[in-house]
Amino acid sequence: MNVIHLLNYNMSTPIPYSERIDILRKDKQSNLILAIDPKYGESNLFGYVFNLITKLGKYLCAIKLNFHVILPLSFTELQRLNLAAHRERLQIMADIKLNDIPNTNNVTIQYLHSMGFDSIIVNPFIGKTNLESTVNFAHSLNCGIIALVYMSHSGASEGFGVSVVNPLLDTPSNTQSQFYNVFYENSKICKVDGIVVGGNKLDVLKELASKNKKNIPIYSPGIITQGGNIESALECGSDYLIIGRAIINSSDPLMELQNINKFINHRFYK
Repeated sequence: MNVIHLLNYNMSTPIPYSERIDILRKDKQSNLILAIDPKYGESNLFGYVFNLITKLGKYLCAIKLNFHVILPLSFTELQRLNLAAHRERLQIMADIKLNDIPNTNNVTIQYLHSMGFDSIIVNPFIGKTNLESTVNFAHSLNCGIIALVYMSHSGASEGFGVSVVNPLLDTPSNTQSQFYNVFYENSKICKVDGIVVGGNKLDVLKELASKNKKNIPIYSPGIITQGGNIESALECGSDYLIIGRAIINSSDPLMELQNINKFINHRFYK
């Protein structure tokens, strides 16, 4: 398939997000997603993000923009950045950890989709019914949904690791499970396009990967700056690595990205 056609969203048979990013990953030989998280007060935020997209896009399959970028920029500026990313054959993730009622989620998805975003990270704390509704609506727009199953920060266990009575199990009421297991099961049932599991949470990553059997792509942040190791994360089951500050704050972001990509390809895909 000609990857140039990936960005033609008016095709009679649209390509789902999960297939688009997988095709780009294989074509560009990169499973790397750049998290663009600039510091507060960046004087030329649009130019800063645009420069990273155009200089580093060749070695990436996607970029991830969160509130650092989405809040300060205008609707038109975000459209222009996403168009530039598509020209570099990148998918664009909106990392807003969407977590609301279906009506609010749907309106938010419509706005983000109209800006050119390809996928949206959602917090599955909204429950199975609302998650399924959100996924179905996003898919009707050919937009992907990535479920946040276990974060990479140090306090993640205080939320995602809490044990609760698992409502999904037809077993005695005292049977407990961690939130992240409930989130994973709901995500699988609702046919999300991927799950986020911290690449520095190796026990959880390995546990979920063993259940997953490559059915749902695993996206892993927390690499390098937050202590995650590239090799360990991939060995434990990560499919896509989300790396930000270790690249963009380095003295030579392009060289740093090239070295990371070269290491991954040599170690895992040679």
